[in-house]
Amino acid sequence: MNKTIELRKIWVEGTTIKYEIYDNTGMQLLQTDRVEAFINFYNTEEFNFVPENLSQSVLAIPITLYLLPITYFYEVELILPCMDKTLYENLSEIYNAYSKIYGPFKDEWRGKVSPVKIEQNNALQSKYKNVVFFSGGVDACSAGINNPGEKTVLVSVPSIEALAKNEGDLRNEKFNLIKEFSQITNSKWILVSNNFNECIFNDNKIQKNLSEKLSSAAFRFDGWFGVKYLGNMCSVAPFAYAMGIREFIMGSAFEQEEENCYISYDGANPVLSDSMKFVNMYFAEQDELYTRRSQKVKNIVSWCKKWGKKVKLWTCFDDKSYQCGLCPKCIRTQLNILCAGENPKDWGFERFSEKQFSRLLRSFRYYEKNACWHWDIFDSIDDTMVYPYCNKMLHWLKAIGYKEYLKKAGKAKKIRSINRIFKFYRYPRYIKKIYMNIRKKLQNYK
Repeated sequence: MNKTIELRKIWVEGTTIKYEIYDNTGMQLLQTDRVEAFINFYNTEEFNFVPENLSQSVLAIPITLYLLPITYFYEVELILPCMDKTLYENLSEIYNAYSKIYGPFKDEWRGKVSPVKIEQNNALQSKYKNVVFFSGGVDACSAGINNPGEKTVLVSVPSIEALAKNEGDLRNEKFNLIKEFSQITNSKWILVSNNFNECIFNDNKIQKNLSEKLSSAAFRFDGWFGVKYLGNMCSVAPFAYAMGIREFIMGSAFEQEEENCYISYDGANPVLSDSMKFVNMYFAEQDELYTRRSQKVKNIVSWCKKWGKKVKLWTCFDDKSYQCGLCPKCIRTQLNILCAGENPKDWGFERFSEKQFSRLLRSFRYYEKNACWHWDIFDSIDDTMVYPYCNKMLHWLKAIGYKEYLKKAGKAKKIRSINRIFKFYRYPRYIKKIYMNIRKKLQNYK
């Protein structure tokens, strides 16, 4: 095996951990032959967090977990200067979990991990009980209100989101969200950013290649991005180790359609998070593993009313300082809020308008591939209730039923796609977009 990706250097500058990585595969799996990656920690002052005091094997945990999946598919040997002993001994369990969800993987694809040195890291004194991952979404807010208090550290990792940038409106909004939520739950907070998604892998090439190899439901749903998801999330590991934190808590993404209950097959699947173990840290059972999204929103509303507080629910991935309100996840969440008897404008959707939103739903603009979200919303509408907002529209939805609505929404989506062809005045914009996409792909293949 002579195809190697090598982590040659780890160093610390202030509260930033930096990594130097080399691609010796000849396959252009990284964006360039030499990549410099980093993790930056914000709001560390009150924790007295000094990453320079940590062992190299602890500093290496995030980048190791992020690079690890490449060894599943290309017979690549990942060479590391050092590695935590617990993580090293747990590699087969992580591999088996990913093979179960995204595979099965073939033996001939598999590479290996070769650390120069393996270190035993002992647990440090516990200063905080757990980490709760916080994005501002429904699942994250639910986990936050279920684990409040000063022994909890809320952690936001904006870089796990596909469209997030290291700087910009979305990253700034994440700062505001976690600060405000930490005050509501009386918890500590820290924000962690990195350039992993932005700078490390030749993602378009790998996605295209793996699409020809993998046909699992999980890979069809979120692809190569999902395979890297938890590794990116674990950027917080060095901080958690320094604080003596053992448990990582994340919100679940439970899905149900009528009597069929299942956990979403994506990068946040409990099978995957349960496999992650390093030093003395592990993922606890995902919060509210079998609680429907509509019920979580009702629980959040009830909790806030009980304590006289209000949270902003952020579900949009657009890199803006406001939520678009039009994407499936935005529509889904606004419907959840309406079914809880609340005005979405009071819960983070500042552009919400009853008239416009009702027109949007009545024109069958709400379409999702997974019918579970439609069923959950339609089932949660109470026939006997007079809703303070969008009452007629909600009861109209209930009368139609989720299957019929989804069927009509699918047809409406196809018609809108066909109609775009005849908007000749937009052709210059389309041509430019196609050109830019082709140019980007050609640059990635160089």
